[in-house]
Amino acid sequence: MPDRHEFYRTEICGRIFTGTVYAGGPYLKMLESRTFGQGVPLGSALSISRSAGRRYYAICQYEEPMILLPLFCDEDVEILGHEFGIPIAGRLQAVSFAKSPAWSALKKWVRRHPDIARACAKTESFVPGWHEMDLGYGANPARG
Repeated sequence: MPDRHEFYRTEICGRIFTGTVYAGGPYLKMLESRTFGQGVPLGSALSISRSAGRRYYAICQYEEPMILLPLFCDEDVEILGHEFGIPIAGRLQAVSFAKSPAWSALKKWVRRHPDIARACAKTESFVPGWHEMDLGYGANPARG
């Protein structure tokens, strides 16, 4: 049975990544990963970095959870960054969740599931206003 909270799914480097809405807003999760709980929050606090051991990971700057990307090459990381609008540490290109394919999918999901979106929007998120887009009762942060 499909998860009604999932708004986006893609495969990169043989791994499945999902965009899923939880009480704290939109999150990124790698299904094969031992991520903590629901994954890492998408939006302004998320970035992809490289450790001293040359392994990539996606981490939220304000919370502990991270997703390890052990077999990812530079190209795989670029694809992940593009799909979910995640900036990559040390790279100059401007990346935004609000300009990603996952954002477009989230907008469609909100229109299909407005009640779930409102219920999941009661707490702060790193994507302000995500639940209000295209419903006519608030500003769309991607348009600002």
